[in-house]
Amino acid sequence: MESKTINGLSCRPLHVVAVPLPVQGHITPMFNFAKKLAAKGVTVTFVNTEACYANITKARNGEDPFSHAQSLGLDIRSAQISDGLPLEFDRSLNAEEFIESFETNMIPHVEELISHLKEEEPPVLCIIADSFFVWLDRVAKKYGISHASFWTEAAMVFSIYYHWDLLVENGHSPFVNKEDDHENLINYIPGLSDLKTTDLPSYFQELDLSSRTHDILYEAFQSVRGADWIISNTVEDLESRTIAELQSIKPFWSVGPLLPSAFQEDLNKETSRTNMWPESDCTGWLDSKPENSVIYISFGSYAHLSRAQIEEVALGLLESKQPFIWVLRPDIIASGIHDILPEGFLEETKDKGLVVQWSSQLEVLSHPSVGGFLTHCGWNSILESLSSGVPMLAFPLFTDQCTNRWLIVEEWGVAMDLAGNSGSFQNYKPLVGREEIARTLKKFMGEEEGRKLRLKVKPIREVLKKAMLDSGTSNKNLDLFVEALRAKNHT
Repeated sequence: MESKTINGLSCRPLHVVAVPLPVQGHITPMFNFAKKLAAKGVTVTFVNTEACYANITKARNGEDPFSHAQSLGLDIRSAQISDGLPLEFDRSLNAEEFIESFETNMIPHVEELISHLKEEEPPVLCIIADSFFVWLDRVAKKYGISHASFWTEAAMVFSIYYHWDLLVENGHSPFVNKEDDHENLINYIPGLSDLKTTDLPSYFQELDLSSRTHDILYEAFQSVRGADWIISNTVEDLESRTIAELQSIKPFWSVGPLLPSAFQEDLNKETSRTNMWPESDCTGWLDSKPENSVIYISFGSYAHLSRAQIEEVALGLLESKQPFIWVLRPDIIASGIHDILPEGFLEETKDKGLVVQWSSQLEVLSHPSVGGFLTHCGWNSILESLSSGVPMLAFPLFTDQCTNRWLIVEEWGVAMDLAGNSGSFQNYKPLVGREEIARTLKKFMGEEEGRKLRLKVKPIREVLKKAMLDSGTSNKNLDLFVEALRAKNHT
C-alpha cells in the first residue's frame, strides 16, 4: 500500500466508515458531511440500514443515492447492514422497539463490516458514528481504530446532555415544574445562558426517567466521553461561547451547516439526495406567487401529530387566507392512516394552497415567494431556513426542538412562537386552536412583522454563508479533522 507525505507525516490513505442513526434527519447531515470529506481526498464507506437504503432507492426510482457523487470522482462506497428488524416492520409506528433494535442488534453487523473493511485497500482507520449510538466507544476500541462522535444538533443541546449530572445535582432531573420561577432557572451549565426547565430537550421534561429510551440516552453520552473527536452540524460563530466550553473538554469541531454542496450555486445540480419519500416539485406553483407571500409548513421527517391538531392547523390556515405549501408525510399521524384533512379543505384552498407528501425543503425555502416557515424546530430545518434567509414560526414537538425554539426565538430573535407557545413539551399541552393559529399566521406573515424578522435573519444568513467558504470556520474545522486523522494514523 502506497504512502504519501503530507505536512511532514508519512500517511496511509485515509478511509473512514460513516454510520448515521437510521432516521432521515440524521442520515442527511451525515451524507453531506461524507461528501465534504470525500472532496478532501478521504475514502468514505457510508453505512445505511437495509430498510433505510430500500426506502431511499425507492424514492429515487431505484437509483443509488451515491451514484452522482461517485460520477464526480468522490470515493464514497455504499454498505448496507441489518437493523435487526424485518424490512416490512413499521419503524414509524413502533419507535421504541425500533430504537432498542438498532442500539443492540446492529452491533454484530457493524463489527462484521469493520472487520471486513480493515482488510480492504485502504484499510479503514476511523469510525464516524452518530452520538446517540451507545456502542461507538467499545466497538472502536475493539478494532483499534479512531472514532469520531457525529452530533447532528445544536452545540447547546449537546452540552445539556453532556452535563446531565449537573441537572441531577441541582434538582432539575427528573423534571419538576416548580411554582417559583427562580427554582425553574438553569444557570449552571458551562457556556449556556440562563434557561427554564421548559427549555430543556423533551426527554428531560418527562416525570419518569426509568424508560429504556432514557437509559439509551445516558449510555450514549457515556460512550461520547470516549470519542477522540466530536463533529457537530453547527456554526462556530453562532454558538461560540458554548463551543469554547466544550472544546476545553475535548476537540469539538463545528462543520455546519451541512447543506448540499451545490447550494450556493444551483440547487438543481445537486442530485445526491437521501430522502425516503418521493419529492414533489413545487417550483412552478411558487413561481406564480408574489415575493414573500407563501408560508411553508413542515413538521419534519419523524415527529407525529394528532388528527385533532392537524385539523386545527388546516382550519387555521383556511381562516388566515395565507398562501401555503404544507408537507404532510404519509405517516404524520401513523402509518396507514389516510384522509387526515378536514372534508372540503383541499377544494377550498386549491387556489391558495398546495399539500404534498414530501418536497426538497431547501429548494422551497430558497424560493423568493416563500416568506415564512411554520416549523417543528428540527435542527436541519432551522439551518436550512436560516441559510435561505427565511424567518420561522416555532411549534416545537419533542426531543431537541424545545431547546432549538429557545435559540431561534429568545437568543437570535429570528422566529415567533405559535400561539403563545413558550417552548414547553407539546405532549403536555392542550391543542393549539384554529383561531390562535389564524391570528398568529396573519401577524407573522404581515408586512411589518415579516420585515422585522427578515432583517434579523439576514446577518445570520451571512454568518452561515461565510462559514461554508474555503476560508470559513466550518471548512477550516473540517481541515483540522482531516489533519487530526492523518496525525493519528501516520505510518
